[in-house]
Amino acid sequence: MSSAVVNGLAGAGGGIIAQIITYPLQTVNTRQQTERSAKKKKAGSGGSDASTLFQMLQLVQTEGWGGLYSGLKPSLIGTAASQGIYYYFYQLLKNKVEDVAAARGKKGLGDGTVGMFSWLVIAAVAG
Repeated sequence: MSSAVVNGLAGAGGGIIAQIITYPLQTVNTRQQTERSAKKKKAGSGGSDASTLFQMLQLVQTEGWGGLYSGLKPSLIGTAASQGIYYYFYQLLKNKVEDVAAARGKKGLGDGTVGMFSWLVIAAVAG
């Protein structure tokens, strides 16, 4: 398996793990934002804002543990696809640029390494 495929799979796996860990916070954050919007439309509402942890516990009590992860599946698909594609192309471009730099170094047209600006360009193009 090529290093680009390995990096793509690793990127997808890392994205999935990060999404699973942080998704409950994203769920509560989204709900807080929608509640804030609703309160702005209802002028004069005197409700107090609860902490994130309190809202997470309240969500578990009302909807169960699944409530923290509602909508996770499509989010995982999107994250795995975007991260996998990004890291695949990053590694592919990185390998090409390193080969070109090494070939130029053998011809005496450089030191055979890739500079920091080139790495930034590769990351931007991969993205």
